[in-house]
Amino acid sequence: MPHHCCVPLCTNDTRTKTAESISFHSFPKNDSLKQKWIVNIRRDISKDFNLNKHTRICSAHFDGSCYEIPVPGQVRRRLKKDAVPTLFSWVTPKAPRRKLFRDKTPKLTKSGVKKCVSSSTFMIDHSYAGPSDNMESVIEDVEMDVNPVNLNSSNSSATTTDDSLQDIEADPSPQKEALFEKHKALLQARSQEKFTILRFCSSDSDIRYYTGFPTYTAMCAFFHFLQPECNFLYYVGSENTSHGKPYEFVSKRGPSRSLSPLEELFLTLVRLRKGLPEKVIGDLYNLSEGHISKIVNTWILFLYDRLRCLPIWPNREHVKKTMPISFKTDYPDTRVIIDCTEIFIEQPSASVCQRETFSSYKHHNTAKGLVGIAPSGQITFISSLYAGRCSDKKIVRHCGLYDILEEGDSVMADKGFDIGDDLKERKLSLTIPPFLENQAQFTSQQLAATKNIAAVRVHVERAIRKVKEFDILRNTVPISLCPMLEKIWTVCAHLANFTGSLFKKQ
Repeated sequence: MPHHCCVPLCTNDTRTKTAESISFHSFPKNDSLKQKWIVNIRRDISKDFNLNKHTRICSAHFDGSCYEIPVPGQVRRRLKKDAVPTLFSWVTPKAPRRKLFRDKTPKLTKSGVKKCVSSSTFMIDHSYAGPSDNMESVIEDVEMDVNPVNLNSSNSSATTTDDSLQDIEADPSPQKEALFEKHKALLQARSQEKFTILRFCSSDSDIRYYTGFPTYTAMCAFFHFLQPECNFLYYVGSENTSHGKPYEFVSKRGPSRSLSPLEELFLTLVRLRKGLPEKVIGDLYNLSEGHISKIVNTWILFLYDRLRCLPIWPNREHVKKTMPISFKTDYPDTRVIIDCTEIFIEQPSASVCQRETFSSYKHHNTAKGLVGIAPSGQITFISSLYAGRCSDKKIVRHCGLYDILEEGDSVMADKGFDIGDDLKERKLSLTIPPFLENQAQFTSQQLAATKNIAAVRVHVERAIRKVKEFDILRNTVPISLCPMLEKIWTVCAHLANFTGSLFKKQ
């Protein structure tokens, strides 16, 4: 009975002329070994492929080591008991590893003694073009020192040995030290062209522009607060993702990081502060957009997990101790100043979501959050995000602010916060500008009260502006980013406390 090979893309058959040099082998009876054969040939047992006693695999798919040593007089080639087919058309052989050879070209020194310089000692990128005028001269000097000199002289017949090369590497050489200094200067000049934190660490103005931190020292102190957990992050969207935990104190699995933890923090802050698209950041770091997205999302989750645990709500004694003079004279019981802000989001496709997120005040689909500050200007309360349709009164009732206020505290707000009755039930007071009600115009006392309240309440709007200086919240947030929006909002609001005080130091 004729046989043919069951391996896909293989056309070997016993009826062809080339079949004389090819043997055909049936599947083994051992179930585990048979399963290995099926997996290797990439076939599944189904109605289209069913194993029987006539199913064969030709010898073209077995390595020579799979066969037993033939006995004299034996005609058929027999496979070993543990033989497995491994040679297929879809398997490409691995490319051999490159071998590095040391350049042993002799070189003349100033003393006339021939020595050898390893070409692998220095790596020069001839395609680099730095901004400074003296970069070409630096490269030319390095090339002149590294390239072998012309050996068409009477002393060129001598050869070098391994002993002479070891002597040169061991003995100090002024010329070798000069080459290292030039190479170091070249690498430093190249690093100035790359978008990394090393480029901006010496400029506090650049750090403030890209991250919001006032100085590089302040950013390093914040990074020190995140250690050592940031060294054990599980990246979102990878196999290293832990079960609901952003980090664990175990060694990271998989390939090593392409960026250092400090560089990843800087990258994330640039994404939040300047709102740069991930594609642009990926081009700056020579990484893929997906890689940048994993880093940013992982760090946002990590920062959210760490920052929301900070005790930013101060006690009453601390509030009174740090209260400005303007509050001490007119509003000494003020515990918090509150106001709401809205973040523009892309219009959802679902009609229900469109209706719930549409803000009649902004005439746009928004997400709404409440911010509270102490009289000293520090952000002390950050609520969750709500749909833009929610009123200020509803947000205050559900955000948890009432649970942390103490009896006798006073809350300062705008006229839109109609929460006087709620505060009275909790023995709290509300400070808002007076309403006109049935009067024709405000009295002089009401005008003075409105002016005084506006002068001190404006600081909460300045605090919100500090949060909105993170451009990722200032621009319209796409729908794809909305699942992370509340975490981004919380992280940016906490980071605003690190960007400096609202009041100038006197």
